[in-house]
Amino acid sequence: MNEKDIDKILNVWKTENTISIPNKKELLLDIVDQVATLFTVGSFYYYVLNFEDLKMEFVHSGVREVLGIEPADFVVNDIFKKMHPEDLEKMNEKEALVFDFFYNKITPDEIFLYKTVYMLRLKHANGQYKTLLHQVKVLSTSECGKIQQVLGIHVDIGYLNIPFNHKVSFISHQRPSYHSIEPGSILDLEKKCFKNLFSKREKEIIKKMSEGIKFNEIAKLLFLSPHTISAHKKNILRKSGCKNTPELIARCFIEGVI
Repeated sequence: MNEKDIDKILNVWKTENTISIPNKKELLLDIVDQVATLFTVGSFYYYVLNFEDLKMEFVHSGVREVLGIEPADFVVNDIFKKMHPEDLEKMNEKEALVFDFFYNKITPDEIFLYKTVYMLRLKHANGQYKTLLHQVKVLSTSECGKIQQVLGIHVDIGYLNIPFNHKVSFISHQRPSYHSIEPGSILDLEKKCFKNLFSKREKEIIKKMSEGIKFNEIAKLLFLSPHTISAHKKNILRKSGCKNTPELIARCFIEGVI
């Protein structure tokens, strides 16, 4: 573990998001649970982090299955210790990109309309790294306008064998979404609607593919012929610009199609 990389991350949080006047609103866990389950496919857990003191206000029991640890053991410093060295090294650049987006590229009213998405690897209690889809949504801001509480959702996507990358996306269903931005680059937003490339039927097929369902079974479930499903897949890959199914599923997860 590189302590300098951890210091870089904490410095980004401190310099970009210092909370001078905290918001004292009570956390409503039932609403948090409803929001978290909207962003999940497969094994997952979620947590609520308060940037005022960098403490977890809640950790979902799913962390036992995904990381093999107890919710009480999921704390900021230990998360850094479990992080893959390459991810830890890039984390400060990702977080700097996130704060630049929220504070300099959108209006304060839009902060609650976006979720941040990127890939992350954390070590399981058995010593193996888990590839997770890291999704974060702002729950509250402080009286001084800084991000205070965030909902983080970690979905285990290791079974998909997705090629790993460090790109960051900002997804919204009400505003333009911004996809696959390289950390460390100048944030020059290009508006793209990747999910609008696909028809309703194509999205259904993509979701079934992401669940590991074979073509013949997808055909039966959707009352289509295997030939039609194969034709749809070719069109989906062509539209997406992806070379194969794992790359397609990875991009669809990260960019909010599924």
